[in-house]
Amino acid sequence: MTAHLWTVDEICTHTNGIMAETAMVPAPIDHITMDSRMCRKGSLFVALPGAQADGHDFLAKAANGDASAALVATPDTSINLAQIVVPDCLAALTALAVAGRNRFKGSMIAITGSVGKTGTKEMLAHLLRACGQSHANEGNFNNHIGLPLSLAALPKDSQFAIQEIGMNHAGEIASLTRIAQPDIAMITRIAAAHSGHFDSIDAIADAKAEIFEGMHGGTAVLNSDDPFFPKLSEAAKSAGVSRIVTFGSHSDAEFCLLSARQDNDGMNIEADLSGVPVSFHLGMSGQHWAMNSLGVLACIYALGEDPVAASNDLASFGDIAGRGARHSGFFNGHAISVIDDSYNASPASMSAALAPFLTGARHTDIMVLSDMLELGSDSAAAHDDIVTTVASIAPRHVITIGANFAHAFAKAAPSCDVIIADDPAHATDMLARLVQTNDTIFIKGSKGSGAWRVTDAVLSVLTDKTPATSAASHLAKGKLHVT
Repeated sequence: MTAHLWTVDEICTHTNGIMAETAMVPAPIDHITMDSRMCRKGSLFVALPGAQADGHDFLAKAANGDASAALVATPDTSINLAQIVVPDCLAALTALAVAGRNRFKGSMIAITGSVGKTGTKEMLAHLLRACGQSHANEGNFNNHIGLPLSLAALPKDSQFAIQEIGMNHAGEIASLTRIAQPDIAMITRIAAAHSGHFDSIDAIADAKAEIFEGMHGGTAVLNSDDPFFPKLSEAAKSAGVSRIVTFGSHSDAEFCLLSARQDNDGMNIEADLSGVPVSFHLGMSGQHWAMNSLGVLACIYALGEDPVAASNDLASFGDIAGRGARHSGFFNGHAISVIDDSYNASPASMSAALAPFLTGARHTDIMVLSDMLELGSDSAAAHDDIVTTVASIAPRHVITIGANFAHAFAKAAPSCDVIIADDPAHATDMLARLVQTNDTIFIKGSKGSGAWRVTDAVLSVLTDKTPATSAASHLAKGKLHVT
């Protein structure tokens, strides 16, 4: 049985909420969500207003989902659902998150960086589950809504909590880290992600360094290979961080990556963990994940746990959905593999994902690439650079989605076949027509430009045996949907 997080009386106390007069008798809360489809017995549904919809419009669905209570600004007493009335639902949720963090007596680890945050968070959570009860934010719940949702749902008796912290603008991390109050803060690396919102990459580094502002002593885990290491290190010291633990490939890194060789199941890694030489296997693929694994082991060390023992558990941690996970099966009657790196993309993450293809550690026959977004004036040059890399890899076909890659490929005119798709549906249709037996398909792009929609469409019909009706037939009949 799941231990409850809050009683409704406690929620009212921490949010200054008042119970609406409904017939519903509230049960204790053990789950918090803003998605009415996720409601169940024990759920607190938070009726947040949004750009596309208002959560108050879904109170009936939350009640039908057996939610125990809802946090609302405007109650609807015609619905048989306990409702806690507050002036502002997001402010109330944030207040509940502060209360959740304040009663938590375990260790809080916060992770930020321009790339690799979510995968690194999941890797650390995987290792910490062997050390004690652990809580990590769901998915990439890392912003002004996701972080309060995560911390409001933080079990008070957990030993460890891992919180990813993201940003689009300066000042965002500062406000989030003051809620999270991390004991350990890790920065993966600084790169030109969301650069359209910043004047320079230096400004991005300054914004990431805000993570130290919520710390009271504690430990910073920093990538010593990062050109911004001196800036980040100085920012940590200025914020009063007690200790800095480094990871990187240079010999002066406390957690030093000596070598990383890719195989069919991930990476074989040799490293020095604070003076102890080790060899271990990581189930993820790519040099950037090998490096981040050293940062994760440095976090384990900073927590007082055994990083050498923890390294043995990395073999069972594989590529995750949208971030390099590999799927195999039959699509359009052909046995294929799909490398799904389609959750998001920046120049740094795109380059890191393509690197194994350049060395021959990975192979791809068809690439589906959608535009990298939020790059501002750097966008054209960034897309040109990726096109140069793709031309060197020379897959049989490249299918692009978006004007930026379309322009970049048109200028470069690489020798590989390039198809400019109008949208994800067109890209999926072309992929189904071009695929051949034993092809490997690599898919990547920013979330807003739609590469993930192609992944979803392919995986929705990928089977473990040759289907009676091919994917192409589904397309022809309008049954393979790209949403």
